[in-house]
Amino acid sequence: MSEFQWSPRLPKEKLLRLYEQDVTGLYDDSLLDDVGLTLYLRCKDILAVKSAREGRVRCPACWKKLEEHYIDRPRVRSKATEDEPLVCPHCGYSFLWKDYQKSFKRNQLNAGGAVPAFEAYVRAYPLAKAARDKFALIDRLIHEFHYSNKQQPDLPTRSVGPNLLNGKLEDIVVFLDALSAGPGREQTRREWERRSRQWSDAWYAGREELNPFSR
Repeated sequence: MSEFQWSPRLPKEKLLRLYEQDVTGLYDDSLLDDVGLTLYLRCKDILAVKSAREGRVRCPACWKKLEEHYIDRPRVRSKATEDEPLVCPHCGYSFLWKDYQKSFKRNQLNAGGAVPAFEAYVRAYPLAKAARDKFALIDRLIHEFHYSNKQQPDLPTRSVGPNLLNGKLEDIVVFLDALSAGPGREQTRREWERRSRQWSDAWYAGREELNPFSR
């Protein structure tokens, strides 16, 4: 087992069961908390990877105990820096940056242009008490998009679905499209359709960097 543990993506089947319960208004609290906390921990890990790339690395040993302590990493990109141990000032645990970095590569943990969505969920979810409020936060999060950080910051470039849910992007988009169509989710549906249309229009206009099925 790797010394670096990352939270798993959520199985789509669990989310589907939760949406089926939302139609009736009767939630299984254990399922709701399972889904909500899985997404919460996944968002925390996505933000931790962003922080690590910027020079502050969350100690994996402390995080196993759900304690957050950070190590300042030299930002010089060199072989010597990669081989230099990072040592947690709180617990003394040490590891190599290159090994830590390898553990999150190709694991859909890139925050990209969706940082505000992940941060908003991490802030709000622990404060939500009512089942309906928790579900609303989940619904909003999974239908979010990444946005361009450059010339067109209002243009959605990719669904956050693959960061959070198991599966390929094209399958997840179809799945989320179906979820947004349920009763009582008219606002979610309108926003999802609007942003999906922007996204697909850019793709079909020949903007290959925004091809939703190319990543």
